[in-house]
Amino acid sequence: MSKHTKRNAPPSPAPKPAPFRYRDNNPQNLIPDLDDEQFDALTAVLRALAKGSYPRLDAVPLALNAYNCINNRGDDNDMPWAYFHTVTLVAPEGTPMKTRPIIELDEAIIEDLEKPWVPLRSGGGGGSRQDSARYRFLCFIHKHRIDRRATFQKGVHTISIWDREWDELTWHDTYHAHRSTRRLEIKSFWQSAVAAGLIGSSTTTSSSSPSRTTFMSRIRYRTVYHCSAHIEATLRGLVPPRNTLWAVMGAALFHMNGARDPQVSIVPDCLELFGGQARVLLPRFFVHLLCLCLDARPGWSREEQRGWVGRLRVVERVAWLGLRARELLELRGLVAGEGEGERDWICEVLKI
Repeated sequence: MSKHTKRNAPPSPAPKPAPFRYRDNNPQNLIPDLDDEQFDALTAVLRALAKGSYPRLDAVPLALNAYNCINNRGDDNDMPWAYFHTVTLVAPEGTPMKTRPIIELDEAIIEDLEKPWVPLRSGGGGGSRQDSARYRFLCFIHKHRIDRRATFQKGVHTISIWDREWDELTWHDTYHAHRSTRRLEIKSFWQSAVAAGLIGSSTTTSSSSPSRTTFMSRIRYRTVYHCSAHIEATLRGLVPPRNTLWAVMGAALFHMNGARDPQVSIVPDCLELFGGQARVLLPRFFVHLLCLCLDARPGWSREEQRGWVGRLRVVERVAWLGLRARELLELRGLVAGEGEGERDWICEVLKI
């Protein structure tokens, strides 16, 4: 192809958040074309949040990826994104690893890793990112096995976040019990993981894939979280290990909300984050997924919309979710307070 042809070639379409498909190439349209399986997965997460129960683990990464599709929050479309890999199971310390963990990144993510990242700390937060990298964070939720005699639950969740702003990975562990063991487990996990596009060979380094040795030297183990221990001391009872799933989601949303903050990896150690109760965490996540799903089904009648939303009624034990979700709906202009909002009926159906 000649230089003249390259100069006059039409620009490539603006990227849109993976792993979804979209109906058109309009960069302003971030409503994904959800298939039935994806729609059911997002619905399962919404139902769990509304009931105060644990979300379906395999659906959580997809739902967090959907949080990138934000076009009604007052932000421009140049907000850096985060990508969530499927949940990985971490082998218990001391047990032989039968196979090496496989990290298979979406093709769009591998392509993005090959693009230059414009550092935020050098004033790169503005301007178009069409020709530069869009994904700041690559996130990996892990499930560890724990054995505490007072509970039948065996799963503790942690999260590793690769930050392209600093070219380093931070591992967040919000649970206090057996933490040193999990640190050994996660170190062994990343030492063994096959992650094409993220980790190179032990001897070579490229601009997009650091060598294994370099990658391992860039891991930060963030364990200064004491909230779960304080709760146990206050209640004189055990905090279920599985509660860490909400904490992991809270930490993930904290990063995504602060994607333009160079130091966003300093996550506060507080109850609002451990339970995801802060308005900008699970309540905003709930509202965004709710509206996204409704927008993704434009052919639904009002009766079909009301029937689906009726499955997401917020129960009393998570009244805080309903209260903060209503505030966010009002801020979006979807609930006017006088019955003139675009979707005023939602609050009535949700019982909030």
